Amino acid sequence: MMGALTAFDQMIMDAKRELNSVLSQRPQQMPMQQPMQQPMQQPMQQPMQQPMQQPMQPVQRFAKGGGAWTRKEGQNPEGGLNAKGRASLRAQGKDIKPPVSAKQAKRSPKAAARRKSFCARMSGMPGPMKDEKGRPTRKALSLRKWDC
Repeated sequence: MMGALTAFDQMIMDAKRELNSVLSQRPQQMPMQQPMQQPMQQPMQQPMQQPMQQPMQPVQRFAKGGGAWTRKEGQNPEGGLNAKGRASLRAQGKDIKPPVSAKQAKRSPKAAARRKSFCARMSGMPGPMKDEKGRPTRKALSLRKWDC
């Protein structure tokens, strides 16, 4: 462990030396030799052309009432989103892809990595796997859909 610290310290010292040598070669900035010719007598004031007719409206980022992905129509009853829910998210500028099952992951290492990442991320999310009536939550359904 001490060897790693000293090697790291050596790297830091080398970087500092290199930075100092570069800074010493840089030409010094010349101080201002002449003050401003005429100081401003008074701040420039321009009368307002016309008052604004109406206040600016805030930019609306999401569809009114939320996208289909927030409602039942965009959610897959087996977990995750259906095609309509993914399309509504895509319309809002999000990049979302369908879930990857274990069977699909065997065919593609890229899909397998995506599935592994999702399972690790989603499994650590707080929240119950069943609601108060004993039904699986959206979290449990999505984990099942991804074969986590």
